[in-house]
Amino acid sequence: MKLKVSFATPAQRLARWERIKQGGIWRFVLLRGLLGWGLCMGVIGVIFELVSRKAEAFHWYLILGLFLVGGFVWGLAMWYVTMWSYSRALKAR
Repeated sequence: MKLKVSFATPAQRLARWERIKQGGIWRFVLLRGLLGWGLCMGVIGVIFELVSRKAEAFHWYLILGLFLVGGFVWGLAMWYVTMWSYSRALKAR
């Protein structure tokens, strides 16, 4: 039994992956990694740090910096997974 993940047709998925590829790796990493994951999780981490108000809590800039680095790594990883999926879809075509 095959699980259907997306409602898009294969042609629509290929067109979307082609637009992502044309945008470039750094645009993808900036939008999906840094702004999408890193900044959102960093803000949540800073809010939790401010709410906890413990003496041993990290400084807000350390939390934000760690999540931004994590977002950059996440964006790069997602770029390579996306392009790997795109190349496999082109070969299967």
